[in-house]
Amino acid sequence: MTTRATRGLVRDVPVTATLRGKEPPMRRPSPTFGRGAAAALVAVAALATGCSGDDPSRKVDGTIIQPGMPGEDSEELDEAPEIERARANDADIEFVQMMIPHHAQALEMAQLAPKAGGSKAVRTMADRIDGAQRPEIVYMAGWLTDQGLDAPTKEQIEGGNIPMGRHGGHGSHGGDVHDMAGMASEAQMAALAKAKGDAFDRQFLELMVMHHQGAIEMVGDVVRQGADLQVNELATSIAADQTAEIDRMRQLLADL
Repeated sequence: MTTRATRGLVRDVPVTATLRGKEPPMRRPSPTFGRGAAAALVAVAALATGCSGDDPSRKVDGTIIQPGMPGEDSEELDEAPEIERARANDADIEFVQMMIPHHAQALEMAQLAPKAGGSKAVRTMADRIDGAQRPEIVYMAGWLTDQGLDAPTKEQIEGGNIPMGRHGGHGSHGGDVHDMAGMASEAQMAALAKAKGDAFDRQFLELMVMHHQGAIEMVGDVVRQGADLQVNELATSIAADQTAEIDRMRQLLADL
C-alpha cells in the first residue's frame, strides 16, 4: 500500500474497542490540519470492508427494537445476529510488534525537540506526537500481553527504554527495526541529535514525515490482512492522526 491510497474520501471512525476493561488510548483534540486525516481513515476503512470475508455469526436471545424507515413503525425482533469476533492472526500480531518500536523511534525524535528545536511550532508538533503515540504504545503492549506474547513493561515505556533491537516475534520474518517502512537510520538519528535550531527543525520534520508515511503503509498492510477488530480500529486511527500531522509538518517545512 502506498500513502496515495489513504487520500480522497471523508468519514470519521473512532477507536471504541476496550482491552480488559481499559479504554483505548485517548486522542488529543486535533487542530484543523487539513482534510488528509479523514481521507486516510476512510480509505483504510474501505480496504477493511472490501477485503474482509463473511464472518461466522450466531443468534442471541432477547427482544430487539429495529427502527423503521422514515414514516414506518419500528419492529420488534425476538433475536438478532451477533457477529463472532475473529481471532487475531499473524498480520495483527506482527503489526503490533513492529509498531511499538516504530512509535518508540518517533518518541526518541520528539524528545529532542524541547532543547534543540528552533521553532515553537515544531516543539508543539513534537509534543503532540509524543502525547499521541506514548498511550498507543501502552495500549499495544497490553494487547500483546493479552495474546500471551512478550511486550515492553510499564517501566520501560515510562522511562523511554522501549527495546529497539531486532524484531522477529510471532508471525514476522525477523530483521532490523531500521528496515521497517519509514524508520530513520542510525546515521540520520545521530545527525538529528547533533542538530540545533533551524537545522534541527528541518531534519526533524523531514524525518518525521517519512516516518509517518511508513506507519500509514504498515496500517494498509494490517487492514488488508489482519482479523482483530481492536487492531484494525487502532490502526485506522493511527493513519488518520498521522496523515493530519503530515499535512501540518509539510506546512511547517514550507515556512522554514
